[in-house]
Order: sequence, then structure tokens, then C-alpha cells
Amino acid sequence: MTKLPKISFFLNLLILLMTIFATWAMLTGFHFMTEPGKPAALSAANAKAFKYFTVDSNVFAGIISLVMMFVQILIAKGRLNSIPKPVQFLKLAATTGVSLTMLVTVLFLAPFQFGFFALFTDSNFFLHLIIPLVCIITFVFFEPAEIPMLQTFAGTIPMLIYGVFYGTNIILHLENGQTSQTYDWYGFLAGGFNTIWLVALIIFGFTWLIAFLLTAANKKIAKLR
Repeated sequence: MTKLPKISFFLNLLILLMTIFATWAMLTGFHFMTEPGKPAALSAANAKAFKYFTVDSNVFAGIISLVMMFVQILIAKGRLNSIPKPVQFLKLAATTGVSLTMLVTVLFLAPFQFGFFALFTDSNFFLHLIIPLVCIITFVFFEPAEIPMLQTFAGTIPMLIYGVFYGTNIILHLENGQTSQTYDWYGFLAGGFNTIWLVALIIFGFTWLIAFLLTAANKKIAKLR
């Protein structure tokens, strides 16, 4: 196994192990940074945790990391010459998803909704920060991708799927035409339900920008090798 596939393999293994641990910690309510009995913000000690994009995107990233590990093994054995295109798109989508999680937390949820410490403790320390950072480093520096810039929209697919679930859930639970904080748990529609299309457009554009920049950085690093 050459240098890049070897580093990619071990970083993906790290992502997978951290994802398993962080997901287990959230589902079981395991605390290692805060007092037991005080659930962290945007967490749930049961299957309800999967209503959060944070959990879904990180689990998806863990699954794709496992796929990438098998790909790197096949490359090392000479059965593949490079990362297959479908896997490249999946890795871009997974990396974009966790990058979106991290940036929305840092730029919106932490400063305006919950406070920084509340969103970077226990399982969320990994889900909101460490795993996304390792995913970005892995994709940009150690997994050369041949993704045309016009096809970077593929990176928005996980967000679009989740957005349909999130938006539908809000619409089905409107109270006298008003959103409920119980179902708009991220507070995206704090400005009123009539802002839903503007919010959706901003989130889509921001997600695509992340995918675009990740791909551009990947190509830039590849040219420097």
C-alpha cells in the first residue's frame, strides 16, 4: 500500500471508530465531559437522536469511511487503480454533510442558540468538531478525486434529503400557522414560517459552496503533489 492510500486507510479507520463511539455515547447517554443526568444540547439518549442532522451525517460519514477502507485495500492488492467515481461522490457528500454540521454549529447554533460549550461536550465534541475536521483533512489531502466542478451539487444530496424531512415535520405540526420550537429544533424558522423558502435557499447555497470548496481544495492539493 503506497503512502496516500495507507494514510487514507488509517484516517478512515479513525473516523469509523470515533463515529461508533460518539454515536454509542449519545444513544446511551454516556457522559465523559459533563455531569451524568444532564443531557447535552441537541442530543437524545435513544433512537430519537437520529432526528438530528448531526447524527445522521456523522453516521453516513462513518459508513462511507468503511467503504473507503475496502477500496484502499483493493487498490493495495492491485484490483483497483484508483477510487471509483461513485465512491468519490459518496465521500464528497459525506464530507460536505459533516462540514455543514460543524459550520452551522460554529456560525449559527453555538453563538445564537445554545452557547459554544453546550454544543462541544460529550458525544457532540466528536460529532460537531473532531470527526468533521478529520473528514475534511482526509478528503482534501489524501483522497484524490476526479469530480467536475459542475457535479459538486452531488455533495448537497444528504442535506436535501434531510431538508425534506425537517421541513415536512415542521409543516405537519404548525400551530395556528406558527412553527413550534419542538419541531423546529434548530430554530431556523425563528423569523416565522414565511421565511422557509429563504432559509432553504440559503442552506442549499451554503451547502453547495462547501462541496465546491472541498472539491477545489482537493484538486489544488492533487496538483501540488
